[in-house]
Amino acid sequence: METNANPARDSYVRSKLSWGRVVLWALVVAVILFVPEDRNGCGFFRYGAMELAHFGGALAWMAIFFAVRLRWRLLLLVVTVPAVMVYFGLHGIAEENAGPEAAAVAGLRQIQNSLQAYRNEHQQEFPTALPSAGFSPLAQKFYRYEYVPSRDSRGEIVGYAVQATPKRRDCDFYLSFTITNDGKVFYTYQLRAATTGDKILE
Repeated sequence: METNANPARDSYVRSKLSWGRVVLWALVVAVILFVPEDRNGCGFFRYGAMELAHFGGALAWMAIFFAVRLRWRLLLLVVTVPAVMVYFGLHGIAEENAGPEAAAVAGLRQIQNSLQAYRNEHQQEFPTALPSAGFSPLAQKFYRYEYVPSRDSRGEIVGYAVQATPKRRDCDFYLSFTITNDGKVFYTYQLRAATTGDKILE
């Protein structure tokens, strides 16, 4: 009985790692990449359930990386690394924060409109508490709002400031905004609410 003396040829594409080791290495590297961002919950705070999709994408890429031979790994890096660098160049912290910041300012202007409508209906008086306003999801998710009325010597409310401060400064949200009854919006990068002494948003 003849036996085949030729040994089985190595796969041209597949690495020698077993699928168990491929998954293990992929999982370890993906966790190392995501833990610094997500240990304080910042990834989920920013992206919600989409953060799971981001993790799944990174895990799948790592699995492909470890499943193929060295030559294909190098090709994978050559193709994906420039694309990732371009993506993060266009989607840095400033770009990621632009939407929430714009929503916060829009929310402040919406509050001002509500306060002005209240004043017109109540003999030129401002309310003692912030009226309810239908904020956009971005405005509600990333910023908190505080109404600060100013009173004259008789105790009547003659003006106000509405402050919008980030809910999670530790997640790289730095800008605070404040709108006053004259419609001016002030902003600051300092760890406090913006005041009329800060720069005016043009």
